[in-house]
Amino acid sequence: MSPPRLLSSSGRANAATLIVTVLVLLIGAEIVLRAIYHPQIVGSIIRYDPVLGWSLRPKASQVIDVSERGFHPRVDVNSLGLREREVSVDRPAKRRRVLIVGDSVVFGSGLATGERFSDRLGEALTGRVEVINAGVPGWGNDQELLFYETSLRRLKPDLVILTFTANNDVVNNALAGAMLEGGTKPRFTLAGDSLVLAPPAPPARLSAAVRAKHVLRKSRLLVFVRRRLQRLSYRHQVQDNTAHEFHGFEAYRHLSHWSVYDTHGGEAIESAWRVTEAILGRFAADCRADSAGFCVFAMPMRLDVDDAWRERLMEHTGMDPARIDMELPYRRLSACCAANGIPFYFPLEEFRAAARSEPLYFDVDGHPNSRGNALAAEYLGRLAVLAAGGAG
Repeated sequence: MSPPRLLSSSGRANAATLIVTVLVLLIGAEIVLRAIYHPQIVGSIIRYDPVLGWSLRPKASQVIDVSERGFHPRVDVNSLGLREREVSVDRPAKRRRVLIVGDSVVFGSGLATGERFSDRLGEALTGRVEVINAGVPGWGNDQELLFYETSLRRLKPDLVILTFTANNDVVNNALAGAMLEGGTKPRFTLAGDSLVLAPPAPPARLSAAVRAKHVLRKSRLLVFVRRRLQRLSYRHQVQDNTAHEFHGFEAYRHLSHWSVYDTHGGEAIESAWRVTEAILGRFAADCRADSAGFCVFAMPMRLDVDDAWRERLMEHTGMDPARIDMELPYRRLSACCAANGIPFYFPLEEFRAAARSEPLYFDVDGHPNSRGNALAAEYLGRLAVLAAGGAG
């Protein structure tokens, strides 16, 4: 008895035609999406850094997909690894130099160049002060300190502004924070009063499967499909599944975005605070050694300003409002700055007043929008310490 034929010749021909048709459609979709769809691909501007964990790739460019605003700003990184125009290492003659360090708030997530508070401040102080933006997404104060010590201090700034993000920075300083292929961020611990550095772990050696994944990540079609599936999953988890805990704000974690506001505290957040205070003290000492001023600017976040939004977030994450004191981190930060002789600025009332008449933050993630950045620039521009470009 002869074995059954799986496909006739006409069946094989039809199958081959179907496969070719599908491939043509997929290739056509890829070509069309490359022309009209410009998603954010983090790897194009972020690189592994053996000292900092990750940093901006010098001379890289990227088009960012800001779907909720309907536009695609371009991000350009200069030769120094800053999202900034090209900057001379030598300070310009007869002009003061202000350096602003921080995380995605300084970097300007969701904003085009020119909309960030550093850009607006630079325009307002044109001719007197050169303002340089040194923000990198996802960084903690530990990475900002190391960046200054290993690279930025050669710019010889007259003033360094550390932009503090209360709900991120203290926790970030305590976590290793995996970033690229198993690589991590650097992290300080305390031995007595001294900071001890644990350097970042390098990325794992890339397997053939991981390298293939990197190639596939560049497919506009696959990115488009994956993001829509992720949005459907997110909508189900956050909107339909009321038991879902928001990433980063989980009330059950020993370290979450609520930790700095939690009056119950705990050893984990107390340890993170001690490290943070030591980092700020060392940063100030570095700047004094470099004859530069140093100040801390706490950008009011949506959690601080939008009471209704904060209440909804607490309800979603299961956090007990009775445990929350929104002024707690700023009292501690202010006391730390006072003990170290660091000027501290926190324009909460200015932001609260402005938020009554116009939105200051993006709905999608709570980052300050263009108007929020303009308000920060207006506030900083009024400070004599900024106009002078020094410590005051």
